[in-house]
Amino acid sequence: MQDWFAAWLALPVAALFASLFAFYLGTAALIVWLSFRSGLSLRIQTFKGVVAPFFGSTAVIFGLLIAFLSNDIWDRNKQAERIVVAESDTLVALYSLSVASGLDNPNLRSAIRGYVQAVVEDEWPRLAAEQRSARADGALDKLLREVAQPGSPKDVSIQRTMLDMVLKIRTAHEDRVQLSGDRTVATKWAAVLLLALITQIAIGVVHLDKPRPQAAALCIFTLAAVLVLGLLAIHEEPFQPPIFVPPGPIIDVLQKVPK
Repeated sequence: MQDWFAAWLALPVAALFASLFAFYLGTAALIVWLSFRSGLSLRIQTFKGVVAPFFGSTAVIFGLLIAFLSNDIWDRNKQAERIVVAESDTLVALYSLSVASGLDNPNLRSAIRGYVQAVVEDEWPRLAAEQRSARADGALDKLLREVAQPGSPKDVSIQRTMLDMVLKIRTAHEDRVQLSGDRTVATKWAAVLLLALITQIAIGVVHLDKPRPQAAALCIFTLAAVLVLGLLAIHEEPFQPPIFVPPGPIIDVLQKVPK
């Protein structure tokens, strides 16, 4: 199930929305046809009289599942934004501490800028494909080695603080890479998509008395469901285009750390 889900999310935005529209609008048209035009319409009409709360209960459950799903997705995107900001702030703080303590040197500045450039130029495009960047990993190791170089005894406490900062940068880096491959469990999406279909059927059963109200109700619900599901799908992965967490805060480090 995870494979088809990943393949579906990998579709371009237009194709993703088109697949949702094709499926749910096709289902809505099928329901209307079965209710009034097909040879089964007489049997289906025997269900006439189902009261509106039957539709309401399924719609409420669908709305609740959408709320749970959207909460997972928004939390994941907010977490990604916090990680990027924390990584950027720690890089700037590392440079500021080195300047304030007199430990600033061209090698440290070069290591910080080298890591930032590797992240922006090489790693960020790879995050969309859920891949690591060997260049960014190497630049981070170089930064750690530069900070870990032994200094004078009076600088030990400052050096320890700077090492803690680099380790914090490493933690943020690993969290960001891990988050790039994190997505909602496929069964949650399957449950939401299936419940949207069941809600369509419920709408059709409730409006068996007249074809136009049935078609109008199905069309309105289908359009709303497709728009919501499509918007959630394109926000599913925080580093996946077209809507993704930008590297802006990390790019700003290049302006604050001179060459």
